[in-house]
Amino acid sequence: MRVKYSFSSRRTGNISNIKRQREKYPKILLNMIRVCDIMLEVLDARFIDKTRNLVIEDKICRHEKKLIFVINKIDLVDVEKLKKDLNEKKMYPYVLISCKTRVGGSELRNRVKIEAKKVKNRFNRIQVGVIGYPNTGKSSLINFLTGTGSAKTGKEPGFTKGVQKVKLTTGILLMDTPGVIPDIEYSDSMRENVAKHAIVNARSYNDVKEPEFIVHQIMQDFPQILENFYKIPADGDAEILIEQLGKQKFFLRRGGLIDIDRTSRFILKDWQGGKIHKNI
Repeated sequence: MRVKYSFSSRRTGNISNIKRQREKYPKILLNMIRVCDIMLEVLDARFIDKTRNLVIEDKICRHEKKLIFVINKIDLVDVEKLKKDLNEKKMYPYVLISCKTRVGGSELRNRVKIEAKKVKNRFNRIQVGVIGYPNTGKSSLINFLTGTGSAKTGKEPGFTKGVQKVKLTTGILLMDTPGVIPDIEYSDSMRENVAKHAIVNARSYNDVKEPEFIVHQIMQDFPQILENFYKIPADGDAEILIEQLGKQKFFLRRGGLIDIDRTSRFILKDWQGGKIHKNI
């Protein structure tokens, strides 16, 4: 008999860092928009819509700053389908890159240099701001472009703690900020927002309260992707998938019951670690 459960809290996540960022980081980001000439919005190729910050894009437009969409992690998607999607959304200009496989760096450097020549700047130094959701690869992008390890990186969302400045060329300076979640999405009680942030790796699998609900949401948003990866037929039912995988991994609690929380976090770890591709 399958173990029945409701999507209720089994573990209190440590999200205090996100709460502290709420007041501090948006102010840093707005200051960056004011001082920078060009903005690079780093998006996860797997989740273009989920990682766009439309509020910030609007502010960039209002300040009449140039916006370039930088689509990272293209090694995890079907590139042709991605290009078609971007063209349909009319997201121009964009550059496709993969910091992991080191693809697209030259194209992005050239695009930045092209836009920099159009900027009238009395200080003779172009400042390029790098923005995006937590863990979309902003710091990795800067290191990729500059060929150094100047920008600190980490696997945990929210790793970057303040503005980091790195020279791209003699006249171009890159500025990296902490990842910012749109203010309207800051909510610990709205589990749909929390699920979205976990799916795009803006909140760590260790810190969410309802990992099993997030697994359910992944299966709703990306049908068959988890079943195909784990080779478990579940017909879109998260309960079946979690139970069967828990049995395979011997993730058991007292009395031989499946450890739902541990199994769900195991799935999210695979998901956030990039093991599970959208085009699997």
